[in-house]
Amino acid sequence: MDFKKFGFDSARLQKRETMLAEGATLYPYNFDNCEKIDVLVQKAEEQEKCNEEIQLECKAAGRIWAIRKMGRTIFFDLRDDVGKIQLYVNNRPFSKQEFKHIAQLDMGDIIGVEGSIFRTKMGELSIKVQKLTILSKTVVHIPMGKETDDKVFYRSTDTETKYRERYLHWMLDEEDRGKIKKRFQIFTSIRKHMEKSGFLEVTTPSIEFIYGGAEARPFKTSIWALDNKEAFLRISPELYLKRYIVAGFDKVYTICQNFRNEGIDATHNPEFTMMEWYEAYSDYYDLMERLENLVANVCKDVCGTTKITFQGKELEFAPPWKRMTMLEAIKEFVGIDADKMSVEEIMAELDKHNIEYVPSISWGIGIVKLFENLCEEHIVQPTFITDHPVEVSPLTKAKRGDSRLVERFEPLVCGIELANAYSELNDPVEQLERFVQQREIQKQTQEKDQDWDDNPIDTDFIKAIGCGMPPTGGLGIGIDRLVMFLTDAPTMRDIVPFPMVKPKN
Repeated sequence: MDFKKFGFDSARLQKRETMLAEGATLYPYNFDNCEKIDVLVQKAEEQEKCNEEIQLECKAAGRIWAIRKMGRTIFFDLRDDVGKIQLYVNNRPFSKQEFKHIAQLDMGDIIGVEGSIFRTKMGELSIKVQKLTILSKTVVHIPMGKETDDKVFYRSTDTETKYRERYLHWMLDEEDRGKIKKRFQIFTSIRKHMEKSGFLEVTTPSIEFIYGGAEARPFKTSIWALDNKEAFLRISPELYLKRYIVAGFDKVYTICQNFRNEGIDATHNPEFTMMEWYEAYSDYYDLMERLENLVANVCKDVCGTTKITFQGKELEFAPPWKRMTMLEAIKEFVGIDADKMSVEEIMAELDKHNIEYVPSISWGIGIVKLFENLCEEHIVQPTFITDHPVEVSPLTKAKRGDSRLVERFEPLVCGIELANAYSELNDPVEQLERFVQQREIQKQTQEKDQDWDDNPIDTDFIKAIGCGMPPTGGLGIGIDRLVMFLTDAPTMRDIVPFPMVKPKN
């Protein structure tokens, strides 16, 4: 077999074969009752603080991080997921064969040890090993490099490894491993907050025959058991969550993967994580307050403060966040009072700023183009941008007092959209009319070679709304983007566990 294509190292493979032939057990089933290294260190230091000699028998397991051979004594650095400690291994407690196998260990091998903790003459806390168990003999070279107290030498910094072989990268990069750990602490914090607020966590289908809830190019598949009927991966859980509301589940949320067959960049990945919630008898004003409190609480849970630094900018997530309408933002940042402008005047402003548009553009689409191209980059602190044009929001109630707009908001941070929320449209007749109007607009603006439907009409969803949906507020938040902010990650792929990368061949 060609082991090289799997990244196996020939010298390590030979060691493995030799040790197995000599009767060594290299892959045992378990290693019970070991303690975390940081706990052992804490216990030893507490004894020292009481002016006592360390008397601590211990059992620990982890990965070999460094090896220093000195005749009949070998020093190892042992690491688990929370700490590091030196091992002092002398040949005396071991048979000749056992010590031979210990001497054949490599950096990266996983071992378990039993012994007693002491402090060496050099002042380093160590385990004097009486028993050593090999738990996993590696056959791949791990580019660990060399560490001193303040520097790391020769460690791999290959970008290919960072994103393609996450298991190696996380093993070597404690900071990035910490970011992934914080990602899932954020999930836990969100769930805790939502449960405390009375929400029920639910699920929605990942494979759908009719996709909806957003405008996006879907991933297509087919169902073999149904005569290969065409199906799609979920682009949004929205329409199913509203079915829960119709059925009498008044507060629901889901944390799920969505799939959109679109671009890959710093804030987009074809597979991404969303959290959406829907709350009966609420509107977008209620959602703003709930969202800013949720994010502030998550910040305190995982960062200890609502004030964080993201890419050199200090952000304050404590409520209340600033609120401004899209029209107000255009006036403040660009000096254009677009509220009373005609479509022709909007087009003139787009021309002035070299913003492309189709000749059949509407007033509302023009407003959105002005905002997205001229305003977003100026918004740094968490800010609710409210009251979008009706043309871009087919699932949203009209703005009270201005039917050109809808009750929708997007919180922006450092120019990045963090979430999207509405006072949900619950009139079934108007909802159907909006869908039809939206499709007509999209027919005029979509690319000629587009091979997917921007907004297929889900007739069952319309029927569900027709059964009566109470006034409802709904919100979707990009979990990956929230994690970016709270871990100071410049790109989404740094905090997505396994981001999309182009195959090698």
